[in-house]
Amino acid sequence: MTFSELINYVVLTKMANDLTGTRIEVLLEDVDNKKPVFASKLKRTAKGQNPLLAYVGHAPSQGGSEFKINMSKAEDLGKVKATARLIKEVLEDKGITVTLVKPLRGPVKKAKDSSVYFNKITGWTGRSNADTRDAALIALFGKGDLCR
Repeated sequence: MTFSELINYVVLTKMANDLTGTRIEVLLEDVDNKKPVFASKLKRTAKGQNPLLAYVGHAPSQGGSEFKINMSKAEDLGKVKATARLIKEVLEDKGITVTLVKPLRGPVKKAKDSSVYFNKITGWTGRSNADTRDAALIALFGKGDLCR
C-alpha cells in the first residue's frame, strides 16, 4: 500500500467499526530506539571515536564500500523512522489509537526470518516474506511479553 492508501484504509476501518461500537487500535513498531549508525563497524581510539572520521567521512579501518553500505542502512532506517512518525501523527489526528510496541525479541523474532517457524507458531499456510511476517508477529504478539 502507498502511504495514502494505508491512511485511508485505517480511517475507513475505524469509521466502519464506529458504527458497530468496535474500537480499533493500531500497533506500530517503535523504531526510534534503533541506532541509525552501526557504531561497531567504526574504529575507535582509546579515548573514543577516531578523530579522522570528521575529516574523511569514515574511519580508516572501514573500507569505502563498507562505509557506503553502513550509510545506506542508516539512510534507510531514517526513512523508516520518519514514515513511522508520520503514520502515528496522521492516525492520531484522525482519532485513531496508535500504540508503539518494542521491536521483536526472544523466540518470536526468529519467526520473522524463518517461514517454517512462522507457519508453525501461527498456523499460517500461505506465502509470506520477512516484512509481512514481522507485521503479523507485531499484530499477534506486539503487546505481549514475547516481544520484549
